[in-house]
Amino acid sequence: MNKKVLAGVGIGGAIALVFGGKAIVSHVAAQEVDKFIESVSDVADLQYQNADVSLLGQGATVKDVEITPVGSSEPIKVEAFTVYDYKETDDIPTYVKMAIKGVSLTSDSLGDSAELFSELGYDKDLSANFSTEYNYDEAAKTVQLKRLKLGADDVGDIEMNFHFSNVSLDESAIEQMPLSLFGVEFHDAKISYKDDSFVNRFFETTAAAEGTTVEEIKSELVAGLEEELASGSSELSEEFVTEMKNFIDNPKSFSITFAPQDPVPLSSFINVNGPEDIIELLSDRFDS
Repeated sequence: MNKKVLAGVGIGGAIALVFGGKAIVSHVAAQEVDKFIESVSDVADLQYQNADVSLLGQGATVKDVEITPVGSSEPIKVEAFTVYDYKETDDIPTYVKMAIKGVSLTSDSLGDSAELFSELGYDKDLSANFSTEYNYDEAAKTVQLKRLKLGADDVGDIEMNFHFSNVSLDESAIEQMPLSLFGVEFHDAKISYKDDSFVNRFFETTAAAEGTTVEEIKSELVAGLEEELASGSSELSEEFVTEMKNFIDNPKSFSITFAPQDPVPLSSFINVNGPEDIIELLSDRFDS
């Protein structure tokens, strides 16, 4: 056998090995995804057409997915659902990293929000994306929601992370919820928002409805903040109001950081009556 033929056989064998290996791994990946789907069966039913996997460790993806929440007869169509990693101990999810791409949000699935989006000029179905990374340390009894991101094309993206301690997710604790949550302690959190066109559409629609201009709407909002700050009856700080004014003037993005000096028991939230109470309780900071 000459060198060209030998090379051809080698290349062909390598290609066959890659595709054959991928088919085997895809089958295993589908089983892992099925395990995750089974773990959320109490809240939603997931059906998919095919499974694929990255040989570079980029997770298992199922495509053409339909998610039907429990209690609903209308499935939500999803372009792709990827599970990057999923671990559990004694049926308790300890680590989840996943993403959902291309969630089709029709006017029916938007419910009461459909009218608002229609008024803001969203005349087509929205395409949303969702991703999350969650870790539960059973020994330390801590939960870290490292990332929870939700966004939609032409709307914007909101991303959150939270840190809780004294969390128990064993069977007895779950059976006693929500009472078992009162001992959970809040450590810190951050919420970030990046706007695409939602806020500007809101300003424009409001201005048109009131027969005024966007600049006048912004001026009214700023004046309201300054008046509340000057009254001295609000927990709003001068720094908070300044950042809010910056966002109103140029609504691109903002972030809110919650960092109390000491952990706050969730039971303390029972007496929260409004944003001012949250600011005082959690020592939040607003940045735009």
